[in-house]
Amino acid sequence: MQPSATLAMTQAAKDRIRLGYPVIGLSAGEPDFDTPAEISEAGIQAIRDGHTHYTNNLGLPELREALAAKLEKDNGLHYDPNQIICSNGAKQSIAQAVTVLCREGDEVLIPAPYWVSYPEMVRFAGADPVAIPTTVESDYLLTADQLEGAITPRTRLLILCSPSRLAACTPRSSWAISLRC
Repeated sequence: MQPSATLAMTQAAKDRIRLGYPVIGLSAGEPDFDTPAEISEAGIQAIRDGHTHYTNNLGLPELREALAAKLEKDNGLHYDPNQIICSNGAKQSIAQAVTVLCREGDEVLIPAPYWVSYPEMVRFAGADPVAIPTTVESDYLLTADQLEGAITPRTRLLILCSPSRLAACTPRSSWAISLRC
């Protein structure tokens, strides 16, 4: 795997800040403000209450139950809490999904622009990333023709991320795609 370009840019920004340059870091997505006091206090209280041990691999049961209830109430989606996995963030979840679903020789379609970690996640799984360029002129829309043209017998996944999106949710391809616009 290649080193993280995001972390390299973050370190370069920190180095320049240390030298006195006015830098606005836009790479890692790390907030430029401290954690709000009420959140810090809640974390400290959780430590005092003994919440300092590993959780279930799927996440705390109470959290998964609350998420299932939220999805039902706000989105009309029914999930059993055992169908929900909590992670440390989207990057971890995507990396795990790619690793589980892809094998040597598979291809993963990634509309550009994309987060720089996605191709490395794909390579880590032994698969090949396939970038599909989109443009600001097209409002970063991935057309059905572009998608259909990129699909091969080796295509295993499509990572669709902001700002890219599908121009239409009904690709003409016979390849099964299950996405919500």
